[in-house]
Amino acid sequence: MRAIAGRVKKLERQHCDATGLVPHSEVWFDFYEEKLVRLMDGEDIGNIRIPLEVIDRIVEEADREEQAIAGRRLECPA
Repeated sequence: MRAIAGRVKKLERQHCDATGLVPHSEVWFDFYEEKLVRLMDGEDIGNIRIPLEVIDRIVEEADREEQAIAGRRLECPA
């Protein structure tokens, strides 16, 4: 059992980034989105670089929301 636990820990280390989180997981995105909000609020977040994937996701979500709003405006009342 100890050998299996050691192997699992080794695999976890191989699949984590410098933050200790698994890239592209919801927790990973949440971590960086929170850092970005703090950065935009003027806080010093240290030497953390926001991955491009996080920025892309934020832009995509904003585009979807904007399209949904625009779609509602185009609907004619019955």
